[in-house]
Amino acid sequence: MGRFMRGAEERHPSVPHESPTESPTESPTEPGESGQFPVGERDHGWLDADEPAAPEASADAWTTCSSAYQAFAAGLTRPFAWDAVRLVRIETGSRVLDVATGTGEFAIAAAERGADVLATDFSASMLELVERSPRRPPIGTIRTALMDGQALALDSHAFDAAGSLFGLVFFPNPARGLAEIYRVLKPGGQAVIATWAIPAHVELMRIVGDALMQLDSQLPERESPQSLWTSLSSPRRLTQLMCDAGFRSVHVVALAHVWTFEHVDLFARSVLQMTPSWMDLYRSMTAAQKAGFTRALVHSFRERQGNGPYAVTAQGLVAVGTKDR
Repeated sequence: MGRFMRGAEERHPSVPHESPTESPTESPTEPGESGQFPVGERDHGWLDADEPAAPEASADAWTTCSSAYQAFAAGLTRPFAWDAVRLVRIETGSRVLDVATGTGEFAIAAAERGADVLATDFSASMLELVERSPRRPPIGTIRTALMDGQALALDSHAFDAAGSLFGLVFFPNPARGLAEIYRVLKPGGQAVIATWAIPAHVELMRIVGDALMQLDSQLPERESPQSLWTSLSSPRRLTQLMCDAGFRSVHVVALAHVWTFEHVDLFARSVLQMTPSWMDLYRSMTAAQKAGFTRALVHSFRERQGNGPYAVTAQGLVAVGTKDR
């Protein structure tokens, strides 16, 4: 998932089961000083006034979706995070940045390899999910910071590796997000970016889309939420964006994983509350339309997979690039 915001606020990891604490943005430090990541002054004027704002542009909108997003997206994106940390050079002591961390799967996977990770997001509710996650590894460290993925309040040349898993797709201008990732990497540092493939290769989108199509004539006209999910589904475009940002040795791999779940009724009632665009669509539906969507989705799964467990396949594109030395 991806998010962005204006401003930055350092958030330090909380003790498990305690409320997370907040502190003001720290003054710039040199790498390695007091164990802190270097936070610097940045111009936050990335957002153009004439850029259309999708519902995903609102941090508050993600707050209302965070629980449903965690319930579904964590399991769906976790195996891609495991792939991502194997595709870049991350080892004990590496400084790693996670941009638009969402449920924190990439940050957790990197910390499991012994890295010191800074997980950033523009949604405080998402960062709280990371801070309170029972999956925080005993090795490595994860710090969190509330900041704009298109204007990172971080010093240049500070990180050995950086990742953004299924986050860049929601940025109003992905090129700006990539430019910022490039800036904060050390020379020779690597970036790994994951996006969804075309809807035909992401079964969840296709099944939800088919259920919505049955109500198509009854629903208000609006842009398909899937257009955001698949805005970077072209390997050629993804490669070009990374090359334009300055990365070299760019390569894109297509990876597919299976996500399983037990309770199709709960899934059908909750899936449209998973992202702001889908939530907007859900709120525009009448009670009868919501019930019709749920019936269609449940019928689709049970017709194909009986009484479960239920499974959907999803293909993602994972791009890796290196900053010039």
